[in-house]
Amino acid sequence: MSDTKEKPVKDQDQDQDQNHNQNQDQDQNQNETKPSLNKQPKPVRVKAQATVQTRVLPGVQPGPQPVVQDQNQVQDKSQEPGTFCSFIYDPRTGAVLGRTKDSWGRILLFYLVFYSFLSAMFCFTLWTVLLTLDPDSPKYSDLLQNPGLVVQPQVVEISFNRSDASEYRPYVEQLHRILSKYNDSIQVANDLCLAGEFTVEDKGPDRVQGPDRVQRRVCQFRRSVLRSCSGLTDPNFGFKDGRPCVVIRMNRVVGLKPTGDPFINCTSKSPIKMQYFPPDARLDRMFFPYYGKRIHSEYVQPLVAVKFLFSRRDFNVSHSVTCRVEGSGIQNQNYRDRNQGRVSFRVRVTM
Repeated sequence: MSDTKEKPVKDQDQDQDQNHNQNQDQDQNQNETKPSLNKQPKPVRVKAQATVQTRVLPGVQPGPQPVVQDQNQVQDKSQEPGTFCSFIYDPRTGAVLGRTKDSWGRILLFYLVFYSFLSAMFCFTLWTVLLTLDPDSPKYSDLLQNPGLVVQPQVVEISFNRSDASEYRPYVEQLHRILSKYNDSIQVANDLCLAGEFTVEDKGPDRVQGPDRVQRRVCQFRRSVLRSCSGLTDPNFGFKDGRPCVVIRMNRVVGLKPTGDPFINCTSKSPIKMQYFPPDARLDRMFFPYYGKRIHSEYVQPLVAVKFLFSRRDFNVSHSVTCRVEGSGIQNQNYRDRNQGRVSFRVRVTM
């Protein structure tokens, strides 16, 4: 009986020992887990990968997911040698320079319509402006209202030996060429105008030459008016005798009406004798105004001839001569423009 009573006591002691050992193990485990909670986990580097989320419909099996390429791989493919050739012509789509036939057709049609509209607008505005212009004379002109003078022979210095015909022959030929259209046989066809009066006329049916070309009256200026400087009585114009002739004419200006009675006056630094033809050296007002080359094509300019009456003491000397338009409102003293209303030249005759 005693044995049976002691046995449960031993079992109780063993159970207590086991419980005590379990409690110690739990305390140890708790002490080990506490410091691990205070420690932060190390970050783990994960490569970013492009994911594609797809919505799966009921009854439909999801197919293969599209592969997303890296941007660097796309750039590398665009730099391949075959890319430029495919840009010039792509055999898969038939595109040329990046455009298909339909695309090229649309853009060409657009530019055709666009530039056609611009051209039509430009032509319309140009036509509108031309309607406001006078076909016979300029509406606005930047030409000077103070014309210059021209001397013939047209050289800066007339220099020759009166004993050598080869030296003055070019001057003589030039004068004959200038005066040829002033021959009396040609001037007979022109009109006899009223001296001292402007030849002003409106548009009329006078002497029509060609469509819409109404010619203005052309006044006569006969070569014989220049007398000894006309080349008719003396074909050498006085060069052979050492008394040369020069011809002065004024440049044409459309619509110019000089005031007063303009005439030519020549002066020299050294005193020399000069003779004018016609005697009054006048540029008659009947030769003004000039209407332009289109409707005044046969216009002849009035001339004044100057004959230098050199004596023996005037030979071998260079004479500086200046001829001006006097007796009108034309300026001839503008030192900024020495060709306005005047002309300067030199004459030298040797024996």
